[in-house]
Amino acid sequence: MAVHSLDAESRLNALNDYQVFGTPPEKEFDRIVNMMSVTFSVPTALIGFMNNDSHYFKARLGFDACEASREVSFCTYTVERGRLLVIPDTKADPAYRDSPLVKEAPGIRFYAGAPIRTPSGHCLGAISLVGYVPRDPLTEAQEAMLEGFAEMVMDHLARRRLLLVRRAALKLASSIPDAIICINQADEVTFWNRGAERLTGLHAHKARGRKLGEVLGAQFQHLMFDAGGGNRDWRSVENRRSFVPRADGTHLPVEVSSAVWVEDNQYQRGFVIRDIAHRQDLQNRVRLMRDTDRMTGLANRERFLEMTQGYMDRGRPVTVIKVGLDNFKTVNSSLGMVTGDEVLREAARRVSGLAPEASLVARLAGDEFGMLLYGGQDEEAIRALGEVVIREVSRAYRIHGFECRITACVGIASAPAEAGVELDSSGVLKRALLALQEAKCLGSKQVVVFTSELSERVEKKHRLEQDLRVAFKRRDFELHFQPQNTLATGKVVGAEALLRWRHPARGLVFPGDFIGVLEVSDQALRVGDWILEASCAFAAGQLAKYDTFRVGVNLFACQLRDTALADKVEALLKRYNLPPQSLELEITENTILGMSPEILGVLQRLHDHGVGLAFDDYGTGYASLSLLKQYPLTRLKIDRQFISNLITSLDDLAIVNSIIVLGRNLGLEVIAEGIEEQEQMDMLQRLGCHEGQGYWFSRPVPEARFPGGN
Repeated sequence: MAVHSLDAESRLNALNDYQVFGTPPEKEFDRIVNMMSVTFSVPTALIGFMNNDSHYFKARLGFDACEASREVSFCTYTVERGRLLVIPDTKADPAYRDSPLVKEAPGIRFYAGAPIRTPSGHCLGAISLVGYVPRDPLTEAQEAMLEGFAEMVMDHLARRRLLLVRRAALKLASSIPDAIICINQADEVTFWNRGAERLTGLHAHKARGRKLGEVLGAQFQHLMFDAGGGNRDWRSVENRRSFVPRADGTHLPVEVSSAVWVEDNQYQRGFVIRDIAHRQDLQNRVRLMRDTDRMTGLANRERFLEMTQGYMDRGRPVTVIKVGLDNFKTVNSSLGMVTGDEVLREAARRVSGLAPEASLVARLAGDEFGMLLYGGQDEEAIRALGEVVIREVSRAYRIHGFECRITACVGIASAPAEAGVELDSSGVLKRALLALQEAKCLGSKQVVVFTSELSERVEKKHRLEQDLRVAFKRRDFELHFQPQNTLATGKVVGAEALLRWRHPARGLVFPGDFIGVLEVSDQALRVGDWILEASCAFAAGQLAKYDTFRVGVNLFACQLRDTALADKVEALLKRYNLPPQSLELEITENTILGMSPEILGVLQRLHDHGVGLAFDDYGTGYASLSLLKQYPLTRLKIDRQFISNLITSLDDLAIVNSIIVLGRNLGLEVIAEGIEEQEQMDMLQRLGCHEGQGYWFSRPVPEARFPGGN
C-alpha cells in the first residue's frame, strides 16, 4: 500500500508540474478536441487530467461540465489501465454497463480513450471520445491516430511548461536594474546609474566627465554612431552584443540598446546595458530541459533524432544500437513504479558506461535506450558491443532492498542505406526498432542486425494482417471439427474446433500459414469470440444427435487477458442451452506463461461452473509440472509429436506412459492427438488412455460433414 501511495504522489507531483488545473481555456487544446471530434465523427471529445478525486477537463466539446467525479468518469479506467481503452457498446460490456453514466444521463454507449503519458512514464490523464450510440471497434489505424492525439496533447504540455519557465525567468530578469549610461557630444560620461556601478564595478564619480572609450575600452566604440546632420533628432539601435570590461579586469557578456537625441542643440547618447550572463545561463538550462530525459539525465528521443539527422545531412555514416529491456512491466507491477524508475536509471548508467567516446546515449521510450555511433563501424565489432551491453544490463539490480533481474535485447541499424533508398534519422531508428522486435521474438538476450530481408518479412506480415482483417469482415473464416473418440469402441464423444481460412484465390488456408500473425493482431479477440460462439452453436446441434457431447476450443492469449471471458462463456452457455460440461477450453503453456495472477480467478470461476479446461500440447513446454499444480485443469492432451513415434521410440513411449500415469494420479482425463495407425491406438489402450483423435478416426471436416450420432 505504501508503494501505491508513493506512485500516486509521484504522479500528482508530475501533474502539478504542468500547471493545468483551474487554468483558462487554451486555443491549442480546443483545436485538438475539435480535430478529434471531426476525425472520429463523435459528438463529444475531451482532454482531461486526473487529481485525487476528480477529472478536470482542460478542453471539451459536446460536454457541459468542466469536471467529473473520479469514481464514475470513464477517463479513470483509461488512466488506471495506462493504455488504450475502447468500449464499442457499454451496455453489452458487463464491466461497464452498470455505470451511472451509462444507465443515466448522458447515456454513454461508446467510449475510446488514450492515456496522456509523460516521457517519465507518469499518466496525467486521458483524451476521450464519447458517443451515445454503439459503434464498431476502432481499427488499428484509428487506435494509432487516437494515441497520436494523446502525444500531441503531451507535446503541447511540454512546450507550455517550457514557456512558463521562460516567462518566469524573464520576469525575474526584468526585476534586476540595468546599467544606464549617457554621454554628451564630446563622448564624456554625463550619467552613470547604480546599475552601471554594479555592472562595471566602477563608482559614478570615477566615471562622470571621462571619455566613454577610456572607461569601457575601444571595443565599445562600435556602439557609437553619428546622429547625422539635418533635422533628424532621434536614432536608436537595439540588442547589440558585446563584453563590458569590469574594474577587476574581467569581462561580462552584455546586450546593449542605444539611442541618440538632441538636447540644447547638442547631441546626446544613451545606452542601456543589460548583463546577459544570467540569460545565457537560463537559455542553457532551457536547452538542457528541452534535450534531456528528466528521469535518467540522458538525451531524449528528440535530441537523438536531431543529432542523427545532423550527421546524416553532412553525409557521415552513423550506426544506431537500440536496447530494449525484456518484461520490464513486471518490475513496475510487482515492485512499484518508484523501484521501476530506479531500475531504469541504473540501466541508463550501465548503457552509458559502455558507450564509446564521441557517441550519444539517449532514452528513446519507456524501457528503450539508444546508442548513436558516428563514422563507419565494423559489423562484428558492433554486434560484440551489443552483446556486452546485454550482459551488463542483465546483471542483478539491488534497489530499495529488493533484488530484481531483467534481461535485454538489441537491434542494430546503420546509415547511409543502400543506393537508391532515401533514409532519414526516423528511418534509421525504425530499422533499429524492427531489428529489436525481431530480437525479442527470438527470445531474451538476442542481438539482431537489420537486413533488407527483415524489412521484407515485416512488410509481408503487415500485408497478411490486412488480408486477415478483410477476411474476417467478409466472413471468409470457417470452422472445421475433428471428432474425438473412445479408443475402445470408436464412439464419438466430442470434437476439437479448428479454424480455417477460405481464401478467394488460394482456396482453403490452414492455420499454420496465418494463426501466428492472427493471434497477436488487434482483431484476435473478435475472431476468438466468434470461434467460441460458433463452437457453442455447433455443440448444441450435436447434442440432438449424441447422448453427451463436448467441443474443445483453443483460446488466444488475448482471450485469457479479457476480464469479461467468464461472463461471455456463461452467457453463451445460457444462450444455446448448453450444459457447461459440453464446452472444453484448451490452453497451452506458452499462452499462460507471463499472464497476470487475475487469470487464475477467471479460470477457477469457469471450472467451478463446470466448464472443462484442457492443457493442449502437453509435454512440449518447460514449466508443465508447476503449472499442473497452479491451474484448475480437467484434461491433458498428449501432443501428436509423441504419438507419431510411439511404436518405434522407447523415449516417446516412456513419455506418453508418464503423462497418462500423471493424469490418472492427479484425477485428470487424458486424450491423445495425432492417432494415425491401429498400432498406436492399441498401445494407447494398453497404457490406459481412453480417448483420442486423429486421421485414424477422421480428418477435421466442416460441420455439414461431421459424423452422425451413435
